[in-house]
Amino acid sequence: MNRLILSFLGMALTSLMARAEVHVWTLKHGKTVEAEYVALAAGEVTLKTVRGRIRKVPLAGLCKEDRRYIELLNPPRLDLELGKTSDQRVYPPTYNESELPRQTIYTFTARVKQLSGRPYHRPLTLEFFNIGEENNGDKNILYSYQKESFTLNGNGSEFTVSTQEIPVTAYVSYGQRRGESYSGYMMVVKDERGEIIASKATRNEWLEIADKLCDLPVGRTFDPETGERCWPTRPSKFY
Repeated sequence: MNRLILSFLGMALTSLMARAEVHVWTLKHGKTVEAEYVALAAGEVTLKTVRGRIRKVPLAGLCKEDRRYIELLNPPRLDLELGKTSDQRVYPPTYNESELPRQTIYTFTARVKQLSGRPYHRPLTLEFFNIGEENNGDKNILYSYQKESFTLNGNGSEFTVSTQEIPVTAYVSYGQRRGESYSGYMMVVKDERGEIIASKATRNEWLEIADKLCDLPVGRTFDPETGERCWPTRPSKFY
């Protein structure tokens, strides 16, 4: 009996998902068609009607709102790259001769480049994260977070954004490495609906907690598994 119920629920869910993909298309002369979007090629939109019939409609023959909808369904192919510059400074010991403070000043640049030739006029949003890690613990640190809106103009067009200088300090104390280290970056590109169309990260698990990191204050530590804000790791020994 339970299997029958689960099977029925599964069929119902599949049916609802299928119906959710159906869109009412409006032609320029006012006629409407209920159909699922299949593909866009050579200026023609391929649709599958609710009766299963394949129909091809000229893109120019659709109303303005449907042409915008088609554009959302065909996001551009993007290449995401990170640029980095750094300058290291070494300071004299502050407390005792075993400490050797070193500070690295980083500047990061995110570059989004369009690889596909089809024009895309809809606004996009880039979320750009830079993340560090404790040298004496297992927590991560949010060094920077930027959210920028932009548009692209076709194949080869680019958008870039750079961070401010980010100081990262590390030192050796009583034979143990202390302070922080740069760990990596994450870029997430979304369309105007908030759908992710491209992403890249040093660690893929960060992509699963990106939404939580958006609300985390810059400079704070977080649990790398949950993205929740937490206290820094306490040193294992005190002298």
